[in-house]
Amino acid sequence: MSTLAGDDTANTDVPSSTDFVAVPGGSDPFRVFGIVGFVLSLFAILNFAGLVISIIALVRSRRAGFRNRFALAGVVVAGLGVLLTLVIVAVAGGALVDAAQTCARLGDGVHTIGNATYSCAPGSFYVSYPR
Repeated sequence: MSTLAGDDTANTDVPSSTDFVAVPGGSDPFRVFGIVGFVLSLFAILNFAGLVISIIALVRSRRAGFRNRFALAGVVVAGLGVLLTLVIVAVAGGALVDAAQTCARLGDGVHTIGNATYSCAPGSFYVSYPR
């Protein structure tokens, strides 16, 4: 079997720039990403960004041979936050659409249906319940 001159396909041990190797006694190169992702997951408006950064930190740390607990906590907290946000948006969105459709059906003015009072105006509405 002959090989071509200049054929370097047999050299597959060259590490790429994305390979990280665990150094005994070294520190996790993505620990800071894990901390940043965890901190972002604590803020409701930044949950999604915290989730993405935490997942990246967790995957890259594991590839480098480290356990990144901040990244894991960030994935859990941000995942729950994103899920809660989606549930709130779905419920609030449904209620807003229902109120807008009710005002569109009733027309302008103040209307009482059951114990709810709808104040409908062109382009806006308000629903109040007695306390």
